[in-house]
Amino acid sequence: MKIKKTLFIKIFIYLMALRSPLILVSMFCYMISTRDLIKKFVINALPFCLFLVAAILYSLGNLNAVDNVLGESRDILLSVFVAVFLLSCCDVSDDNRKLIYKTLKATFVFIAIVKVLILIFSVVTGVPMPLIISWIRDSWNIQMMSLGVEGTFLARLQIPLDSAVPFFLYFVTKELIFTTEKKYRVITAFVFLLISMLLTLSRAFWAETILFVGLAILFEAGIIRAFRIALVSVITTTLLLLLTPLGSLIFKLIDTRFGKTSMANSASDLERVWQNQMLYNSFIDSPVFGHGLGYFIPNAMRSITTPYLYESQSLSMLMTLGVLGTLVLFLLYVFLCFKTIYNDNNGRLKIIVPAIFLVMWVFSGSVNPLLFGASGGVIIFLTAKTSSLYKRDDAQDL
Repeated sequence: MKIKKTLFIKIFIYLMALRSPLILVSMFCYMISTRDLIKKFVINALPFCLFLVAAILYSLGNLNAVDNVLGESRDILLSVFVAVFLLSCCDVSDDNRKLIYKTLKATFVFIAIVKVLILIFSVVTGVPMPLIISWIRDSWNIQMMSLGVEGTFLARLQIPLDSAVPFFLYFVTKELIFTTEKKYRVITAFVFLLISMLLTLSRAFWAETILFVGLAILFEAGIIRAFRIALVSVITTTLLLLLTPLGSLIFKLIDTRFGKTSMANSASDLERVWQNQMLYNSFIDSPVFGHGLGYFIPNAMRSITTPYLYESQSLSMLMTLGVLGTLVLFLLYVFLCFKTIYNDNNGRLKIIVPAIFLVMWVFSGSVNPLLFGASGGVIIFLTAKTSSLYKRDDAQDL
């Protein structure tokens, strides 16, 4: 039986959600079977590779630990490979673009369904959610953050790839606006993704979700339709919060992350402020070139296994690469995104939405150590495809 080449793209995305190194195998399998893609991939990835080689040599010259230098370089390179591979696949075939959108949506929805099933399992069996999360984390080696909600059976359900979901909701909202047939499918996916974001208990993800859904409505629906959508949303949300049991749960979720009495919030915020001050002080010591990749502050480590990772990864990049290195790396990502946008729009540049995407990517990296890696690569891919990942004509096909 002949295997379809596009299966490797699907496998790549599925394995990405599992944080499996086998994504490189699926990527190379598709590249070998599609020779046109190799040239595009190399051209787009080469500037990043040259930059990383220079950064690694500088870092090793500063006597930073080899494991840490290679570990941080790997995270950056993974984001580049994910973004460039998906963009190159879209360049090769428009069918690939549609396939990637559908597969990403299916992956994110599947993750949301798993979260809901964990929630249901916890309620039915009485097993605390933090215990289930610990079991999944230890058994499957999946990074999941945990935080209980006082007075409820709920707890934080968050994996690294969740950081890309708010950005992806921009496109799902577009699909919701343009789709006329079988709209219930899109609505179901949209609701599951909202639930998934709610269960992350991340204030940053909540803010980004509201922003990107609102942004899609504002830019794609038109003024009159946007007003109608906003009115219906406000009425529906009000009824849901005030007249159903879900209301009290949602209010408790919000209070857990915004309430002044939450000890977890206070401790987390104080630690972040202290850590940011330490990062800033270290940055001032070497502001131009930085201390090199893999560098960390011994008395301000977030993790023993990955000491170079900080909650404010955006600020830590200034510490490691300095203003010059950070600016060069950021401009490489910007150039990749806007070159794609320029080509997708026949020589026209659409700046506003992708610029907001990039700003929110940096913002997200300032409160979560998820700037790079697979999730960062997906965000860069979505930024480059803001105007073309989902098109109005796709409403008939997806």
